[in-house]
Amino acid sequence: MVVTEALDLQDGRHARRDRNKIAVVDAFLELVREGNPRPGVADVAERSGVSHRSVFRYFADKDELARTAISRQEGAVVAMFALTIPSDTPLADRAKTLVTHRLALFEEIGPVARLSRALAPLQPIVSAEISRSRGFLRVQVNKLFAAELDAMEPSSAASIAAVLDVLCSFESIDLLRRDQGLSRNLAAEALVESITQLLS
Repeated sequence: MVVTEALDLQDGRHARRDRNKIAVVDAFLELVREGNPRPGVADVAERSGVSHRSVFRYFADKDELARTAISRQEGAVVAMFALTIPSDTPLADRAKTLVTHRLALFEEIGPVARLSRALAPLQPIVSAEISRSRGFLRVQVNKLFAAELDAMEPSSAASIAAVLDVLCSFESIDLLRRDQGLSRNLAAEALVESITQLLS
């Protein structure tokens, strides 16, 4: 009986620790989404309801907390990356669907994606994850426009595919929306027109 009670107590502590750790990560993500690119530990502790000292019991440092938060966000939005369009869909419609999809995806992940890119030069794990995501999105574009690319000379197809990948990337769309100040609709129109011109 004593052993059982001890195990129950230990399980309860583990469960509480897990809940608190998730609360810290979610608080960090909330602050990032609200416009604070690198929340301080005090802010995270206050938002999560966990003591300042406890934050460092769960994470070795702020970078580990950021990596964990990035990973949690990726798990939450992974389904948004999927895109299925019939291959016989007209080019303009495929371009519009892709652009609409990317704008929605990047708007959702924007604050954390910017954080990831800020951390990447010093954190190989984050850098590798960005490369993996870029690779997935690159393949998505190549498959979506395979009919047009396959009809080109290989060297031209490779160049066009590279330009399409850049046009539809998080970085390009973020620049159009934030740096150039284009509305979502204007950015979409510009991207769809560019894609169709490249492939027509």
